[in-house]
Amino acid sequence: MSAPHCTLITAGSVPRVVEQALDDVTLTPSARLMMWHLAKRLDWFEFREVKCASLAAEMRIEDQTASRALKLLLARGYLDEQRGPRRARAFRMPWSRSDRRLAA
Repeated sequence: MSAPHCTLITAGSVPRVVEQALDDVTLTPSARLMMWHLAKRLDWFEFREVKCASLAAEMRIEDQTASRALKLLLARGYLDEQRGPRRARAFRMPWSRSDRRLAA
């Protein structure tokens, strides 16, 4: 019996996993800290409301800095956002960051 052939998913010549790991290093300190705080609040299945002001207070940063970090995390595929009639923004952790960051 032979093992099934496995190919790496690549973007150009760099494996996607390596590219995403390098992307993690380039996040701003506030975005990295925000991911640490959001990991305690968010789920992979359901969207949960998160108020930017409460995150900013918890992280002891300004509201604008927290808002910019959320936008960066959304743009790079670290979070999924649900848009709807709710007043607060609702997020969840994605299963995979896939190609969304590359398209942005």
